Amino acid sequence: MFQRDDKVVYANYGVCTVTETDARMSMGGVERTYYVLLPTRARGGTVYVPVDHEELMRPIMQRDEALSLVAHIDDIATDDFTDNNSRTVEDHFKQMLRRCDCATALCVLKTMRERIAEQESKRHLPSSMYTRLLDQAEHQVTSELSAALGIDETDVPAFVHAHKQAATV
Repeated sequence: MFQRDDKVVYANYGVCTVTETDARMSMGGVERTYYVLLPTRARGGTVYVPVDHEELMRPIMQRDEALSLVAHIDDIATDDFTDNNSRTVEDHFKQMLRRCDCATALCVLKTMRERIAEQESKRHLPSSMYTRLLDQAEHQVTSELSAALGIDETDVPAFVHAHKQAATV
């Protein structure tokens, strides 16, 4: 059971703060108890998660896990899934992001960056699907690394770059 002020990862919302643990609401004549989550992303709104579905949430990673992940970013491979149907491709990557795993989100992020760069190298506009998936993956990664490392989300790219530089020296 999560407590008030806990930081959790929830679906495509990224990191959220638990603001209530016992909000009661009635829908269709059935009363349920909900967690009330406040996403760190400004446009996230308020999220209500039934207490009996708390498996959809997980605690944020620990600082040492985040540092280890940053140290091994270059080891994370891109995903080579392709299909002629763009909807199938989008569903594949959305399913990966629904795992709420930072390493998997990094895989999607790297894959989308690679595919967008490939399209741009051919002088094509990047696919809107790729840019949406990139945005979702970037948010998941930066929000969790930010919370785990205790830094602002805007500082995450610089932190990763500096940490990778120090690891190669």
